[in-house]
Amino acid sequence: MKPAKIADFGITEEFGYLPSKDPAQSLSPGNEEWDQFGKDLPKLLMSTNFRAKVKALPKFNIDKLKGEAEIQRAMLVLSYIGQSYQWSENSPATTMPANLALPWYEVGKLVGRPPILSYQSYASDNWRRFDKNGPIECGNIGLAQCFLGGQDEEWFILIHIDIEKKAGKSLKAIEDAQAAVAVNDADLLEAALTKLRNALASMYEVLGRMPERCDPYIYFHRVRPYIFGWRNNPSLPDGVVYEGVDEYKGVGQKFRGETGAQSAIIPAMDGVLGIEHERDELREYLMEMRTYMPPKHVAFIEAVEAGPSVRSFVTTAKRAGLTSVFNECVELVASFRAMHLEYAGTYIHAQAQATPGNPSAVGTGGTPFMTYLRKHRDETKKQTLA
Repeated sequence: MKPAKIADFGITEEFGYLPSKDPAQSLSPGNEEWDQFGKDLPKLLMSTNFRAKVKALPKFNIDKLKGEAEIQRAMLVLSYIGQSYQWSENSPATTMPANLALPWYEVGKLVGRPPILSYQSYASDNWRRFDKNGPIECGNIGLAQCFLGGQDEEWFILIHIDIEKKAGKSLKAIEDAQAAVAVNDADLLEAALTKLRNALASMYEVLGRMPERCDPYIYFHRVRPYIFGWRNNPSLPDGVVYEGVDEYKGVGQKFRGETGAQSAIIPAMDGVLGIEHERDELREYLMEMRTYMPPKHVAFIEAVEAGPSVRSFVTTAKRAGLTSVFNECVELVASFRAMHLEYAGTYIHAQAQATPGNPSAVGTGGTPFMTYLRKHRDETKKQTLA
């Protein structure tokens, strides 16, 4: 079993899963109208005939995209316009027009993700630095793209970007931990797990800042509605037809909505710490979420899962310090999940209870999220070592 090496998957200790170069802020000539439409989205969503405006956009020229950063920018712009098209009126659209559907599908193939807004475009590729030499963290970053804009939407996503940046050290610690197991070195493993614990603690601290500038009422009524998908969505029982996409043969597609479960951080932590989830619907959902992640990130998770077992080494070594720091890592992953559950309660469940006719039992990803998150937390808590 080989240790997973982050460099093999385009991941760096400095940036984690984020792109190692700041995201493109515009598209090259050839797609100016689409680019501008994305930038004007908060204004256009306040205008009349939004869907007609989308249908009037010219052909999207994929051949004009220059390099990886622009391809990711194109996926972001098309995804935001697509979600806006879907949820800009009281009734959702059952059909995506060909001028949007076809490039969305084609660019999706280039990035290895389906044509719907996923976490990578919503957060990881969606930022810019104010001070180009400053840190990628709250206070020095702003969003490249919003739906309606405003403090609550900005802050909700910026918190995720900050966490992704801080996760870089934890991903390198995974590599170091598996390398230590491969050479049978308990001291090196303890050092790697200490680094992992510290990185997890810094990520947890950032997550704790969510309430500072993101109000539950505003989140529920102004931020969340635009990120729903078309799977397990009662208002779209037959999914959404993508006009002009021959591969779909006119059949409605049922894709999951954007959700933090599409981040590759926690699955990698589960992998290195040997945290297992019962083989049930929840586990199937977690595996399904990988189809919405960049393929390289999924390959890294799989490499971690197939790599040397840190849990087995710690169990066999029976060193108090090693077991202790290992358990601290597991407990921090459980705490991360517990805080996520707490937020789901205050930002979604409680708001839904106070809103007549609003489906509260299903999250943006189309799952009974309170049940799932509680189960995640409880399963994790039970997997410390004696």
